[in-house]
Amino acid sequence: MSPGNNPGHGEHAVTIFVNTREFQWDKREISYEEVYNLAFPNEPLNDGDVARVEYSRGHNGGGAGSLQPGGTVKVKENMVFDVYVTVRS
Repeated sequence: MSPGNNPGHGEHAVTIFVNTREFQWDKREISYEEVYNLAFPNEPLNDGDVARVEYSRGHNGGGAGSLQPGGTVKVKENMVFDVYVTVRS
């Protein structure tokens, strides 16, 4: 069904996009860590790597913003997430 397998979003899952890939999500919220894991499954961050998670098409009139480690955001149908990894030198 979906990576977000805990009930709680209501009667159905919503479609979200992470780095242009489509996912079904059935939780009301998604965390920084969950978005990162959808973008880069089985690829933990290395020491010195930094992931930036940005979103658009959220609540409140197309809400856009960014997630920090440990943060969450409420999901909405067709919400878009972009995850960028950079290496600190």
